[in-house]
Amino acid sequence: MTALNNQNLLQLRFINQANIDLVKPSFDNLPANPYADGEFRKRRYSVIKFQNGELKLQAAKAFVQDDSINTFQGNVERTYENLEQSLLESEGMKSIVSEFCELTGIDEGRDIEIHQFRMLAIDSDTPAAPEGVHQDGFDHVCVCGVSHENLEGGELLVYEHKQAEPCFKMEIKDGMFALINDRQVWHNATPMNKVDASKPGYLDCFVLTS
Repeated sequence: MTALNNQNLLQLRFINQANIDLVKPSFDNLPANPYADGEFRKRRYSVIKFQNGELKLQAAKAFVQDDSINTFQGNVERTYENLEQSLLESEGMKSIVSEFCELTGIDEGRDIEIHQFRMLAIDSDTPAAPEGVHQDGFDHVCVCGVSHENLEGGELLVYEHKQAEPCFKMEIKDGMFALINDRQVWHNATPMNKVDASKPGYLDCFVLTS
């Protein structure tokens, strides 16, 4: 396995742990998810702009992906609760979005979509990415790891094309910030399993797209 070495395809950083600690508690407040992945993924979703150092919440809209992109629940309009206002106002969340904007070079007028996930390991090999090897239909996709508990698996996989073997694999560690060029490469994640079957197992992360 050889890692991609073109920074325009994949960039890795680690966020200051103090900022990660500021956003961790909000994951305990994630609501139930009524859609096909609801059994194993709790979720919030917001569209924001990052202007003058502040996260400006945009009008709520349904999240939908074409079935050519998402074969698991494509063409389904999904409506989620917004990220909590206290989270959007926190220095931790501002630092994460600022990092995203710095690496991508997007301007202040551009929409940024933020998905807040708690991915639950419920049975053996619970899918972290039920759509499999995929692109999300954006220029930039960022996975930001926040926390994990009693979990093995859920590693990020990156592919040069959909039929290829993965050329990059990495555990989504707390604070890991992986920016993927969604127009050029594909991504997926390995299935998740509990280390101790008697206790909850989960991975908390943000996915930012623009």
